[in-house]
Amino acid sequence: MRRLALEVAVFVRSIWLQYVALFQWATINGYIAYKLLLPVTQILFFVELGVYATGRQNALYFALGNALQLTANAGIFGVIATVANERQYGTLPLLLASPANRLVTFLSRAIVNVIDGIATVVVGLVITVILFGLDLHRANLPLLGLCVVVISLTTAGLGLMFGSIGLVMRDAIILANVVYYLLLIVCGINFPVSRLPFVLQLVSYSLPLTRGVQAAREAAAGASIGQVSGLLAGELMIGLLWALGGYALFRILESWARRGGLQEAY
Repeated sequence: MRRLALEVAVFVRSIWLQYVALFQWATINGYIAYKLLLPVTQILFFVELGVYATGRQNALYFALGNALQLTANAGIFGVIATVANERQYGTLPLLLASPANRLVTFLSRAIVNVIDGIATVVVGLVITVILFGLDLHRANLPLLGLCVVVISLTTAGLGLMFGSIGLVMRDAIILANVVYYLLLIVCGINFPVSRLPFVLQLVSYSLPLTRGVQAAREAAAGASIGQVSGLLAGELMIGLLWALGGYALFRILESWARRGGLQEAY
């Protein structure tokens, strides 16, 4: 029990230090502007593009999908940058030399970004309601909120996988761009997954976000938790597998970085 309490204390302290490292440099006004600028521009662009291609009747489909996909900004960019920045700013050798539990250290890197991702999606949904009249009167709001939390967790799990590569790769943020736009294309954000070629459908269902977005769309239409429980369970399982795979890769690349001196190279 004492050891567990110590691990929890390390986990909480690591989360706090991660918050300080990520956000203390930003002003409140700058953070709010960033949280408004990205959602507004992405939602407006894809809604107008979708409306031009398919008609005004589908505006809410595009708006809701892109509002939900915004969680990937924190889950992918945030988590990958978190790990990569340790190397860039010369703190990686200290991290790898610390006696702290590697799993606790690894997972704590994602928590602040999960919270940030939830905040980003909430802003996106508010913008969708204001600009496009998203009707949430019939929505199951607690279930929709649960879907947002689940999506934020699972995209962070994917971010941990690719963030591990930042231990040995100089420009890991390139991976963030590739993964972010891959999710935008194949996860049912702007068109149903069923319209993709079969191979890409397999890719889609092997990634986080796909099932979570589908569950959130159904929750926005008034579905009960029993109707989407399978989708959410599948979403959590996929996110867990990516996170565990990321941890395994982290341990492998940690050893590689030590032997090759990559932990100090940038």
